[in-house]
Amino acid sequence: MKEVIVEKKEGYLLVTLNRPHVRNAINFEVMDLLEESIEQVKTDGNCKAMVITGTGNVFCSGGDLKVFHLLDNQKDAYQMLSRMGEILYKIATLPKPVFAFLNGPAVGGGLELATACDFRYVKKGSFMGFIQIQQGITTGWGGGALLLERVAESKGLEWLMSGRKFTEEEASLYGFANGVVSNIDEKTIVGIIEPIIKNDINALMAYKSMTIRKKKASDLYKRMQEEIKRCSELWVLPFHMETVERFQKKSQ
Repeated sequence: MKEVIVEKKEGYLLVTLNRPHVRNAINFEVMDLLEESIEQVKTDGNCKAMVITGTGNVFCSGGDLKVFHLLDNQKDAYQMLSRMGEILYKIATLPKPVFAFLNGPAVGGGLELATACDFRYVKKGSFMGFIQIQQGITTGWGGGALLLERVAESKGLEWLMSGRKFTEEEASLYGFANGVVSNIDEKTIVGIIEPIIKNDINALMAYKSMTIRKKKASDLYKRMQEEIKRCSELWVLPFHMETVERFQKKSQ
């Protein structure tokens, strides 16, 4: 079974996280395939957009704890965190529009992934949450800095510092979600992205370049890297290691 299903559609690339047995959690193979997909969208002249979604009823539960909990020193943790941070930065600065279709819950790093995208559409009844603080760490892939690009600082900080879950209605109210849909399938996806990708690719890229310039002017990359470094420091503290260990035992 492929960890990520990549399908070339008419005018866009559909990327589906395909690890339903672990709630579409991200591991190193998923990272590899996301990087390949980003490069494919970037270089394919016939591809105007990238769409990211998940298999089943979950968008993404974040990093695969069974894999990443083995990273028990700051150097190894930083290497993993910074690599995924680079991927999210590449998504945020991809010259073409990127859509996230949240087919279900998105928490932790899964919500960081969605935050990196230009547009977010959420299935009705889904919840989201930057739950990292409950594990004694911060957003580790640069998602905090990305979030503050998307919503007002006070709202973003409240979501980050509380670690609480919030609904699709709240996400829409504060402009984090572009829309709420009753179902996510290919028909829904095409119906939403068609008004954008029907337009000339050069004009689309010109608009996207405006947002990229804004991100670079605000030192987004530097802020993401500082965030990742801080998370790697918190990663190896007893609170985080013990919390994850208890969670794994409870899940078994």
